[in-house]
Parts: sequence; structure tokens; C-alpha cells
Amino acid sequence: MPTPPEEIRTEPPPGSPDDGEDLRWDGIDATPGQIQTRPLDARDCEVLVSMRSGASGIIGSVGAMAAIIGIVLAVTGIYSLDIRAIAAIVFGVVCVLAVPAFLMSKEDARLRSDLDTGIKLIISGRIDRMGSEEGDGPGFVTVLIDETPSRKLEFFVEKRLYQLVKPEDIVRIAYVPLSKTVLQLRAGHCSYSRRPDPSKGGANMAA
Repeated sequence: MPTPPEEIRTEPPPGSPDDGEDLRWDGIDATPGQIQTRPLDARDCEVLVSMRSGASGIIGSVGAMAAIIGIVLAVTGIYSLDIRAIAAIVFGVVCVLAVPAFLMSKEDARLRSDLDTGIKLIISGRIDRMGSEEGDGPGFVTVLIDETPSRKLEFFVEKRLYQLVKPEDIVRIAYVPLSKTVLQLRAGHCSYSRRPDPSKGGANMAA
């Protein structure tokens, strides 16, 4: 009986961007729980740089926007509001805008630290649990590491990777430790390598 198209999973050709060369299943590479450390290569750095949101600039923009809102409220005829009401409105707007900017700034800091550290970790394990608000990704993937005692690592992965794997898959993952970004993954039926954001490219490599 033919395999349905959605169940067909092909292995990329050797040397392709998704080949997963760093994750070969041989020798010590296949030892459960054995963590390896390798330097980030140029492609890894390009991926991490392209993920940065530039949140420091966003936070500056939030401050400027708050000042503009305050001025507009003060000069456009809202005479029924006293200075405390205006301040409360400005504070509320700033909070709404600043919270996501602050979270993006923290993520940017983690990515910057991963770039500065310059290493990726490689580990083998089993996918224990998956979850996505959209159902088909992006979402969280929990990997059970076979150690004594066992431990779990949780990653937030892009949609393309989320759709490649399933619970109980035995996987080998290369990731950076602070932002928990999965750079590469290899399983028995698939191989994955994260691609740089094409809208950003490597233009900010020195940022």
C-alpha cells in the first residue's frame, strides 16, 4: 500500500544545508547523555544574528513615543483632563508597549551572549512532549536526556522543525545554551538545520 504523501520523510543529500554534518550517528556521537561542545561556525553565527530583534532601539522608540503622546494630549484641547490623568494615560500606553519590548530585549541579550561565548552543545535524547498553540507549530519540544538521573530540556522551535518531529523520536540536537536555540537536529527519518532569516541576512553580523 503506498505511503500517504504527508507521511513521507526524506533525507537531504550530503552537503545540503539540512545535512546535519555535525550530528553523525557514530562512535561517541551516539552515546546517550554524552554532551559535546563545538565552536559556532559562520552559518550558526548568521542564524543567531538574524534572530535578533534590535529591541534596544524599540525601547528607545517607546520612550520617544511616550513623550510625543504626552505632548499631544497636552496641546490638542483635552482641557478636561488634569496633569495626573494625562500622566496615567501616558504611563498605561508605555506599559503596553514596553513589556513586549523588554521581553525581546532579554532574548536579544541571550542571543548576544551565545554569540560572545561562541559554542554550541550537542546532545542525544528522546522527544518526550510537544505543544503548540497553533497545533502545527511553532511550539515547545521537550527532550528527555538519558542520564542518571534523567533530565529534560525544553526548546521553543520554529514551525518547520516542529512539523518534522514527533513524540518518541530519538534525536540528536545541536543548540546554544543561553537562548536554547536549536541550530541542528538529526533523527532516523529527518535532518534539520536552522536557516538565517532571509529578511535580515548577515547584514548585522557585527552588531
